[in-house]
Order: sequence, then structure tokens, then C-alpha cells
Amino acid sequence: VFRTTRARWYILFTFCYMGVIQGFIGNSWGPITDIMDKIYEWDNKRVNLLSLWTPVFFVPGAVVFPGVMSLTNMRFVMLANTSLMAAAGLIKILSVTVIPLEHLIYTAHITQIVNGFTGAACFSAIMYISVNWFPLKEQLIAAGLIVSCLSVGVAVPFVVGPAILPDISSSNTSLNAHQQHDHTFYDTRLRWYLVLQGACMGLTLIFSLIYFPSRPKFAPTATAVTSRIDIREGLGILIRRPNFLAARPDVFRSRRVLFNGYGLTLDTIFKRK
Repeated sequence: VFRTTRARWYILFTFCYMGVIQGFIGNSWGPITDIMDKIYEWDNKRVNLLSLWTPVFFVPGAVVFPGVMSLTNMRFVMLANTSLMAAAGLIKILSVTVIPLEHLIYTAHITQIVNGFTGAACFSAIMYISVNWFPLKEQLIAAGLIVSCLSVGVAVPFVVGPAILPDISSSNTSLNAHQQHDHTFYDTRLRWYLVLQGACMGLTLIFSLIYFPSRPKFAPTATAVTSRIDIREGLGILIRRPNFLAARPDVFRSRRVLFNGYGLTLDTIFKRK
């Protein structure tokens, strides 16, 4: 007898939240490029490199996490992944509270690299979560929500970034002339922005510690209890099938990685001169 549990919605919420945070952190620097350039003299090359670390380090993460998942269990992978995210969040907070802001560029690179690497775990586990926790009629919805949350996360910095770090322009009436040229004002706002990000990353670990078993108590479908073959054996079987790549030209998500990397630099591309 196959049964579902209400806990599946908490698992879905945890993964959706993690997807939002992955997008939020990955795109955190692009929308505030102008401020970082005018106040902290970070040129476009620095900001673009920070944005591109996420898709670049997604690739090795996509190789590591499926293998670890097949050798251990989903709880171990989730706790390891969220622990790395929480550690990166702590670095973000320390970089603006303990470490001088002059060294922010170094900690920013570290946190962006960790975010890209851990992002692979979220996407590697989408099918695992949908198959093992949801019945057939809900599996597509669950997988789609997790993927969609990444796009939501990428959009968040375009709202939160300018709200906390308003642009310096003649049309900006929310700041007086003194604030517009006050370095201390933007130091404080930048601390708010990074502490918010660090706290959001730390919450992923808290949600995982509250409840995240390796698998549900009851299997929702027959697929959930089907034995899995070794990942290397499975890859060999797929590659040997002549219609595999023809049927799924986006199997390695090359287009998604390309356009995600391009999208993270759009703010610079269309920057007003």
C-alpha cells in the first residue's frame, strides 16, 4: 500500500527556499554594480567575475553531489550542503562585522564559489525528492516549483539590492546631498545587505536540522521503492543508447548554464554611460 505524508510539503518548502537563496546569492552583486563602482571602486570585471563563479562552480558540484548521493543518503547530502551554505553565510557576516571592508573582495569570492558548488546539490536532488516524497500526480508540480524558485531568487536582488543600497543619481530623492556622498552611510547599508544574505543562508541549515530524513516512512509510488543501480553503471547504460543525446539535447543543461551566466551580467551590459 502506497501512502503519502504531510511532511512532504515541508521537504518541498526546504528545497524551494534553498533554490531561492541560491539565486539570491548568485545574483547578489549584479544589481548593485553602480554603487560598488562609485563608492568602493570595484570595476565591472570584479563584479562580473563574482557573478560568474556560481555557474562555473556548478559544474564540479554537479559531478560530486550525485556520486555522494548514491554512496550515502539524502539526509547526509542535505546536511553537508546546507552546512557549507551556512559556513558561507557566516563568512559573509564576519566580512562586514569583524573583517575590515577592505578585504571584502576576498571573502566575496569565497562565498560565491561555495554558492555555485552547493547549488548543484539542490538540482541534483530534484527528481529524488519528487519521486520519493510525492505521488505521480504531484511529482511534476514539485519539481517545477523547485526549479522556478531559482528564477525567483535571481529576481530578488533586483528589488532588495537597490532598496538597501540606493543608487547615487540626481533623480534619487530618497537621499539628501550629504548622504549621497557619505561613505559611512553606504558602509552601513552594505553591512545590512550582507548580513541579510548570511542570515538567509544560515536558515537553510536550521530547516534541514529541524526535519529532513533520508526517505519518507511510507513510499508514495512503486518507483520510490525500486532499487537503484550504481551511478557509473547507469551513466554507461545511458551513453550507450544511440537515441539518448538525440532525444535530450539539453541533458547537460549547457544552454541553461550559458544563459544564466549571461543573465548575471545584464546589469553591466545595459549600464547607462
